[in-house]
Amino acid sequence: MTQGARQWEARVRHLASRRVREEEGVCYVEGIRPVLDALESGVPLEVLLISPEMLRSEVALQKVREQAALGTLVMELSRASFERFSDRDNPVGLAAIVRWTPLDLASLPAGPDTLMVMAEDMRDPGNLGTLLRTMDAIGGTGVVVVGSSTDPTHPRCLKASMGTIFRIPVARAASVEAFLHWAKERKLRTVATTARRGSSFWSLEYRRPLALLLGNEGEGLSQETIGMADAVARIPMWGTASSLNVSVAAGVLLYEVRRQETGRPQH
Repeated sequence: MTQGARQWEARVRHLASRRVREEEGVCYVEGIRPVLDALESGVPLEVLLISPEMLRSEVALQKVREQAALGTLVMELSRASFERFSDRDNPVGLAAIVRWTPLDLASLPAGPDTLMVMAEDMRDPGNLGTLLRTMDAIGGTGVVVVGSSTDPTHPRCLKASMGTIFRIPVARAASVEAFLHWAKERKLRTVATTARRGSSFWSLEYRRPLALLLGNEGEGLSQETIGMADAVARIPMWGTASSLNVSVAAGVLLYEVRRQETGRPQH
């Protein structure tokens, strides 16, 4: 193994620490679609990591060549070296270390067309990544994580988001109160989601600018947060489960918002 390969293996392992990622403002991204989305969105790169033995996508290889021509550092690694730090069962031989962190809440854009989600204490990074992918699919404008919510730079979040984390603005808020104050200043209507009380989500009218408030996987939104929202949307449950997965609940509500806006299904 070359000295360079050992250096980057150690660098990737170092970034397994959330503290390190937050202090340095970087994260590790792996896979063709996530890395290409990072490139296309203009996120600054520290390095592209490639295993020529493994990477077979001509599109990805061309992008790597273009980045090298622009002066981006490209590190070629052996299959064995790449597999030692890969977080995938079947790695494709392409990864990157990118300079990306969530926005401060004050920097998050908002306007008349805003459609965003606030996630309170979301714990599963995979759920957050899935939420980001859903937001991209419906043309959402932002996600705000609040409280002890999971880290958006967690590898499982980045993997589940399929690169959409670099396309959807993501911000942090210190508290629900801070987010609601921000939302009120920007005239966003807030709708809390629950499985236990409020009007059925089908009966509500959703108008932008709008923020949907989602809770964590176990307890949902706190009663304090529900009480501070402008409206409460209940997702009916007919089976034995007490609630939906939080990212599924977000999808149900977000597609209802879009259905009301279009007045007909979109193909």
